[in-house]
Amino acid sequence: MRKIVLMSFVVSIAWAATAWAETTPGVVSGSATSVTNIGALLHGTVNPQGGYTAYAFEYGLTAAYGSATTTHQAGRGTKAVSVKATLANLTPGTVYHYRIIATNKLGTAAGLDRTFTTTGHPPPGAVTGVASAVGKTTATLTGTVVTQSETTGWIFQYGTTTAYGLQSTMGLATASPTPTPVAFTLTGLSPGTTFHYRLVAEHDGIVVEDGIDETFTTIPLTRLHSRVTAHTTPFHARHKPYRFTTIGKVAPPASLPAGVACTGVVDVRFLLGRKSVALRRPSLGTNCTFSTQVLFRHLIDHTKTQLRVEVRFRGNSYLGSTGARTQTVRLG
Repeated sequence: MRKIVLMSFVVSIAWAATAWAETTPGVVSGSATSVTNIGALLHGTVNPQGGYTAYAFEYGLTAAYGSATTTHQAGRGTKAVSVKATLANLTPGTVYHYRIIATNKLGTAAGLDRTFTTTGHPPPGAVTGVASAVGKTTATLTGTVVTQSETTGWIFQYGTTTAYGLQSTMGLATASPTPTPVAFTLTGLSPGTTFHYRLVAEHDGIVVEDGIDETFTTIPLTRLHSRVTAHTTPFHARHKPYRFTTIGKVAPPASLPAGVACTGVVDVRFLLGRKSVALRRPSLGTNCTFSTQVLFRHLIDHTKTQLRVEVRFRGNSYLGSTGARTQTVRLG
């Protein structure tokens, strides 16, 4: 009986020692081999430290990673085992960060950050520029291509929605270490229509559509109508200096984007009878509003005076000239 008890005690001691020895995994980020334009083989080691352990490789363009390989099991041994994982669909000529991580019931351990660079040229860059020389049926699109020192093809995609549907003929930007400006003139466009467009670049079979979406609106066949509202305060300026403030807004048709509608100047004219005694020409702001001040330091003709305030938007390529209702103010 004493022998059985002694053996049971020894087994218990051995089990307790094993349980006590179990800790979080030990991991080491290894090298990256078989690196190509779009792939790499990552290596590392995992020591389960006596507990069932799972591992994976994290990777990405920064040490924040953002992607990870499929999780695999490393068993529950107490010695380091070699592990590996294959990465695919990477971007050529790009630096990648990676590390190995492993987890058991006691916690997670991470290896040190390491890097590798895929072979080949980095992908091109495309920066959409402004549309210039916009007419009734034409417009010139501009942009910048980053070739990454590789001859790069480029096109402008365009259409009446962000699905585009149309594109320019392809141009070639010669290999250059600096950004290359490009331009293309579209013809045969519909008048009075808003178009979306973006610049797209391609080399080595890699198409980059990172040029942001921009818009332009062709000039209509006949200029559109708008409505002008304006208000001058105070109604009666009683003391020197006699200051009047005129604020107002031009309301274009809803179909016309503010970016093209809200351009031009407004004539704010103060008249004594038929005689113009003050004129200001404020420009429209981005929200189609305007504001200006007129200051009279003395009475006109040395008498209390009633003035008419006439406000007229002079129009632009898209909108015709339009006036606001005439207002009467007094000074003195």
